[in-house]
Amino acid sequence: MSARDIRYQAAVVDGQRLLLLRCAPRDEAPFWVLPGGGREDGESAEACVAREVREEACIEVAVGPLLYDVPADPPDGTYTGWRTYLCRVTHGEAAPGGGEGWAEITAVRWLPLDEPERWEPALCADPFLHPQLLQIGAALRDAHAPDIPPAGDVVHPGVP
Repeated sequence: MSARDIRYQAAVVDGQRLLLLRCAPRDEAPFWVLPGGGREDGESAEACVAREVREEACIEVAVGPLLYDVPADPPDGTYTGWRTYLCRVTHGEAAPGGGEGWAEITAVRWLPLDEPERWEPALCADPFLHPQLLQIGAALRDAHAPDIPPAGDVVHPGVP
C-alpha cells in the first residue's frame, strides 16, 4: 500500500469529549469527520497525524498509541484503510483550519462520547463516522486503554 492508501487520523480527546471537524465539500452536503489524511513522502504515521490536526484544527497534539487499524468500511472512495491514533491537545484552541480545494473545514465541535443517546440523528446515521465513534468510546472506557502521552511527547512533523 502507498502512503495515501491509508487515512491516518486523530482521536483527539479531552476527558470523554472527542474533537470532530465539519467538512464541507464543494458539491456535497457537509459532514463531520475526525482530523486526518494521507502521509507525505518520508513522513511517519505520527508526524502525519500531528500535521493533519495542525492544518485542519489549528492545534498542536501529542500523538499517542494506535487505537485501531481497520479497512475503510464502507469504502470511502479515497482510502482503503483507517488508522486512528489517540491524541490530546498540547497547545491552542481548536478552530476550523483550511481546505484542500475540494472541501473546507467550516466548524469544530467536542462530542461527548459518554452520551451517545444525545447525538443527533444525522451523526448516528453516518455510515463512516458512527462506527468509529463507538469504537473510540469503547476504547476510552476500557480499563486497559492505552495512555495518552504527556505534553512533552509532542510529535512534530518532519522530525523523526
